Amino acid sequence: MPKFLTALALASLVALPLVSCSSPADAGCEAQPGPHSSQVKVTGPFGVQPTVTMPPAFDVTKTERSVVVNGSGKSAVEGELVQTHYAVYNASTGQPVELTPGAIWGEGNFVIDKAQKDALPGLYKSLLCSKAGDRVVSAVPSNELFGALGVDMSKQGIGKSDTVVFIFDVSKVGPAPTATPTPTAAPTPTPLSLPTPAAWVDNVPTVDLSGSVPVVTLPSTPPPAQLELKVLTEGTGADVAAMSNVQVTIDYQGISWDTKKIFDQSFGTGSPKTFPVNGVIQGFAAAIVGQKVGSTVIVSIPPKYAYGEGTISDADLKGQTLVFLITIHDAAAK
Repeated sequence: MPKFLTALALASLVALPLVSCSSPADAGCEAQPGPHSSQVKVTGPFGVQPTVTMPPAFDVTKTERSVVVNGSGKSAVEGELVQTHYAVYNASTGQPVELTPGAIWGEGNFVIDKAQKDALPGLYKSLLCSKAGDRVVSAVPSNELFGALGVDMSKQGIGKSDTVVFIFDVSKVGPAPTATPTPTAAPTPTPLSLPTPAAWVDNVPTVDLSGSVPVVTLPSTPPPAQLELKVLTEGTGADVAAMSNVQVTIDYQGISWDTKKIFDQSFGTGSPKTFPVNGVIQGFAAAIVGQKVGSTVIVSIPPKYAYGEGTISDADLKGQTLVFLITIHDAAAK
């Protein structure tokens, strides 16, 4: 899945022009702290995927914005570019939105200008007046999420009337580009350093692939302690290369061994997902690199190669062993 702010897998947040002719405006914030944004608890180092504790399900009627860590420097005004790391949560379910399979923490840019204000009013209000070093929590109602874009995000777990919560770590505020940049040569792709999965031999889940949505049944045993993989069907296409410029198109189903629940999948949606190999958690990338296009594999990913070890949390999948069933449809260098 493409990243939320950079290609809007979930539609196209910055597929709008990055350059605006808007004149500078007052730096005052349009959105203020509210009873709901203030209740979202965010802990952890700045710039690193935080631990987020959501309050009970809620909806807001206008964008609420709370700054939980104060940065320094000048506030973002119209015509400026805000660079962020971010996470997205559904306020109705308390669940995070995956930005790429197995990843809920991404990065992206947002230009403070009239075009964005019209198309993405909630995000405009969330990032206007932000400073580098700010950690911002915003709660955005459905009518302010995509404005005139009218994007359908039901496949990403966001209903038409759901409130969405954003966690932004603002890394930089500065002038937006004023002209189309001169094209430059594409960066040289780099090899990826990934763990090598062991062969999954014992206590492998049963997999029924006969329907449009696979059924994976986990055994009632402790999860594997290491990264383990089994090839269920070997394809006949090219191998997926371990290079930073490779993108793959896949269908997948993600299950928590700890809860036995599916937390995300593309099977059954009719829309396989395309994403860069270096844009997902280590265990997921390790499962597809070296496999042939057309293959179906199942992998068990311990917390160290997923979302990190620690107390199990359903909010961010921390501490959980994840199982992914993956069918690889295509792979190509970009």
